[in-house]
Amino acid sequence: MNIPRRTAGGSGSAAAGFAWSLAELALSLQSQTANDANGLAIITEAAARIIPGADCAAVVVPAGPGKLEARAVHGDLPAVLGLENEVGQGPCLDALTRTGQVRVTNVETERRWPLFGGRAAATGALSMLCTPLSAGAVVYGSLSLVSRTAGAFNEDSAGLADVLAAHAVIALAGARQRSQLSAALARRDVIGQAKGILMERYRLTPDEAFAMLSQISQDTNTKLHDVADRLIRTGGLPESGRRPLS
Repeated sequence: MNIPRRTAGGSGSAAAGFAWSLAELALSLQSQTANDANGLAIITEAAARIIPGADCAAVVVPAGPGKLEARAVHGDLPAVLGLENEVGQGPCLDALTRTGQVRVTNVETERRWPLFGGRAAATGALSMLCTPLSAGAVVYGSLSLVSRTAGAFNEDSAGLADVLAAHAVIALAGARQRSQLSAALARRDVIGQAKGILMERYRLTPDEAFAMLSQISQDTNTKLHDVADRLIRTGGLPESGRRPLS
């Protein structure tokens, strides 16, 4: 995708160029609906090229407590994400816990994250803009922009980042929904296999086998899927849930 780089300023030609870039972005994303990784790559490329001040851009998501994972990167991203993972603090991590943007004007003088600010400049990053990718109360990640120039991001940058972040939210939310659906189908398959084992072993009907699994789950305070998985893997059931053989 050939997205023109937008410079700061309010000229009509710049505004028209940005509008055209957004239209091109929307068309590109529409063609990538089956591939979220490609969609996020398109968004980070657009962010790095369109947003004034951005040298590179990344879509980052949570990867455990105090950890980040980059799902898509455009440009030569400094090692600031690795630094945040190392020290457990920083603007990208903060963006995952709130719905407002986190802007860093100069990492060398930044005091909000004592373990991060003093070392971040050594990575080559001097200013950052992290926009939460949120839908309601759910934060899926952050659109994180980095510049090697202090004070690179202004209100114009922040507004454009909000627009592109909305596109990234759609891609990430869709990926999560598909992942949840796949997990649900996998759990249903495991429970179905366990029912089949009980039906054959104890000559039960499907409803009776499911009721037995459910009762074992309640008696042992174990998730239904975990009871079923144990039965498939080991052939055994928790002692309190064994069905007496006649």
